[in-house]
Amino acid sequence: MTWIEGTAALLPDRTFDVAVLTSHVAQFFVEDAEWARTLADLHRALVPGGRLVFDARDPADRRWERWNPVDSQRRITLRDGGQVRAWTEVTGVRDGVVDFIHHYHFADGTELRSSAALRFRTEAQLRDSLCRAGFTVTHIHGGWHREPVGQGDGEFAVLARTGRLAPVS
Repeated sequence: MTWIEGTAALLPDRTFDVAVLTSHVAQFFVEDAEWARTLADLHRALVPGGRLVFDARDPADRRWERWNPVDSQRRITLRDGGQVRAWTEVTGVRDGVVDFIHHYHFADGTELRSSAALRFRTEAQLRDSLCRAGFTVTHIHGGWHREPVGQGDGEFAVLARTGRLAPVS
């Protein structure tokens, strides 16, 4: 396995059998042009028949509605045994984009905030963007146990290959 730190633009041509995007990172590409550029770079870096695998949240699940200071509250234990109280606050929802702030409150009163935006693409939008980048979608599951879309845990598990699949005769 080879780990490369940087953007997909730095990847060498036709080198990798598989590219894996973890932790919903595909959703951090909010702008369509940025997502398209990343998919093009990944397609270029994969060998013919190479695979792209990633996860994203299904917008139909409306997961962000459970990201509020009450339902998202959690305690994180640090290595030194200290505790951090954390929660998520949604600050905006527009056209498939959710803006939010993660709050981290430490025992000494320090509070850190981390804001970001995520793009919730529909299954059709994911399929279309992958197709335009030259991928063939082999599967989109609705959860981690290969459930049909809409019947899983609010996730998309996406599997695609470079190139077009030959028609079955």
